[in-house]
Amino acid sequence: MGGGIPIHNTQSVTIDTGVIAVPDPSSTISEAYRYVETLLDCSRLLDELPITVCISEEASKILLENKLYPLRDELTQFFVSHGIFEYDANTVATIVDKLLIKSEFFETRYMVRDILYECLETHPDITQQITRNVLQSDLERCLILMAVLRKYCPQQTRGDSLMLRKAPEQTIKIRTRIFEIQHARENITRLLQLPEFFEGDVLVCDNFQELMKCLDETSILANASNNQEIEFAIHIALFKYAIYRGEKPNWDNILTPTIGPGFRESCLQCCKDQSNSLPPKILRSIVETVRHEKDSARHALRTSQGGNAPQLVCGSYKAWRCDIDTEFHLHYWKSDDKTIKLAKVVYHNNFSI
Repeated sequence: MGGGIPIHNTQSVTIDTGVIAVPDPSSTISEAYRYVETLLDCSRLLDELPITVCISEEASKILLENKLYPLRDELTQFFVSHGIFEYDANTVATIVDKLLIKSEFFETRYMVRDILYECLETHPDITQQITRNVLQSDLERCLILMAVLRKYCPQQTRGDSLMLRKAPEQTIKIRTRIFEIQHARENITRLLQLPEFFEGDVLVCDNFQELMKCLDETSILANASNNQEIEFAIHIALFKYAIYRGEKPNWDNILTPTIGPGFRESCLQCCKDQSNSLPPKILRSIVETVRHEKDSARHALRTSQGGNAPQLVCGSYKAWRCDIDTEFHLHYWKSDDKTIKLAKVVYHNNFSI
C-alpha cells in the first residue's frame, strides 16, 4: 500500500470489456448496430480528442480465452446473419485491435489492482444485462473500484466515466460489502474505517454524445495544459448548453472561438486566485458571447477610459469586454463576420487586451 497520488491532466473513459466482445449470436439487429457504432465512437476518442481511453488489464486475456475476440470470420458471419452490409468485418476488427493496443490500462491510471467484495447491488441494475459470467465479473470489479475512487479521490476522477454497451441512466448507484482493495494510493486508506456496506456511484455512458455529457468541462478548463484543452472545455460547454436549450447539436458543427496567445495563462491565473466557482462562470460567459446572448453585459473596450474614446480596433476586429461577475471580466476580439478571438480573463480594474 501507500505511494503517491497520480496527477491526471485529462479526464478519462474506461471501456467495459463487454463493449469490445463480439455480441451473442442471439442479439437483435439494433444491438448489432449499437455494437459497431459504440466501437466507432471509441476509435474516435483515441484519434481526435484529449481524453484518456482506458481498458481493463484483463480485457485481452478475457476476450481471447473465451473466444470473444472479434476474429474476422466470426464477425463476417455475425454481420451476414443480421443482414448488416454497411460495415466491413475487417474494419471493425482493426478498431478492436487498436483499442486493445493503444488504450491505457485502468489499473495503471488509477493505481488500483483488484477488490474482494460480496452482495453487489446496482441501481438501475446493469450487471444482469451481461449474459457471460466472465464479462460480468470484470464489469463489477471496475464498477466498484470507480465508485470508490469517485467517493474518496474526487479531484482526480471528476468527469471520468465507464462506457457500457447499454447505459440506462447517466449515474449508476452501487451498494456492496468490501473486504479488501489492492491498491497503491494513499487517499483511500480510510476504507478501513468504512461501515459494513459501501455506497457510491459511477458515471456511465454508451455513446459519444452521452460521454460528452459526463465530462466536467470546468475541471478541464481549470487544469488545461495547452490551448487544445481550453478549446475542448469550451466545445463541451457549448454542446451541453445546446442540449439544455432543447436543440440537437452536432459535435462536429459547433464553432468554438479562437484562443488568443495570452488567454490560457490569464484564465488559469484568475482561477488559481479564486475558488472553484470561477471556471463555470468563465465558461458561461464564453458560451453567451459565442451565442450572442445577454448583450447588455458587453461593453466596447476603448483606447482610453473616456466615454467618447474610440473603440480599440485591430485589423477587422474590435475589442470587447464582457462581465463574468462583479470582479472578473472577459476580454475578446470580434470581427464583422462575428468571428471571436478570446484575449484575456482579467480583474475588474484591468482594461488591457
